[in-house]
Amino acid sequence: MIRVTELSKRYGELLALDRLDFELGRGEILGLLGPNGAGKTTTLRLLTGFMPPDAGQVTIDGTDLRDLGDGLRRRSGYLPESNPHYPELTVRGNLEFWAALYGLSDAGLGEAVERAVASCGLAGMEERPLRELSKGYRQRLGLAQALVHDPEIVFLDEPTAGLDPIHVRELREMIREFAGEKTVVLCTHVLSEVEAVCDRVLILARGRTVLQGTLDELGHRFGEAGAFELRAALPDPGGWEGAPGLRSATLAEGEDPHRWFVELEPDPEAPARLTAWLHERGGSLYELKPRGTGLEEVFLKVVGEELES
Repeated sequence: MIRVTELSKRYGELLALDRLDFELGRGEILGLLGPNGAGKTTTLRLLTGFMPPDAGQVTIDGTDLRDLGDGLRRRSGYLPESNPHYPELTVRGNLEFWAALYGLSDAGLGEAVERAVASCGLAGMEERPLRELSKGYRQRLGLAQALVHDPEIVFLDEPTAGLDPIHVRELREMIREFAGEKTVVLCTHVLSEVEAVCDRVLILARGRTVLQGTLDELGHRFGEAGAFELRAALPDPGGWEGAPGLRSATLAEGEDPHRWFVELEPDPEAPARLTAWLHERGGSLYELKPRGTGLEEVFLKVVGEELES
């Protein structure tokens, strides 16, 4: 759906974004990560048409962003980090104002407002003036404003910044509900947020892409060779004793008595030999998968290497 090719942007002598490339499919959620000054907000401004690039191209379904005109506004919603509100207006008044800006009118406008109120947990707050709302509810309103015209693409810049844990969890659940329905670009500093809601990750540093891929791809790429997570019913009474190619086995914390972290010898046949050994002795293997590295470890490694280079 979204294709970004060789996208670059300068502010004077500063190269804020350097030949950015990525693709994002319909219904996917992309987590845009990076330290301060990495180029995340610049990327959002270019993708939303807020400002033009100095080089490169953004296309949506094959059409250049610059040729979409008002079509881009109708197809996308944007929640900026400092989202614009009008404190003298009510929740409904704010949403009606934004719906009208998106070209909605008459019955369609009212239906759109009611839909946004329901989907963002604002029922019962419609006649409250904005100035009376907590930060959490203001951010819900910001999300509702980005969604009121039912866009195909949603851009979110630090949507949970400054919120308490309850509102963070609720806002993440709302974002997860988009999955498969809307294409989302989520810019954030919060790694756990990306792990909780995103399909893909793009990590920037100094305006350049240092890593991109799915969460599983990144975790497995940086995981240790031979490290696996498995669920198994072990042979009784010997446990793991005599298991071929097994260097270590540790029962995972939690209530599942069958979940283990194991290290196997660096042999591509080791998982198959372990599986056969379990079955021969009356055990059962329910699941076996490579154990990846967490997003925080991946982020610190690749960003640290880039900043030190």
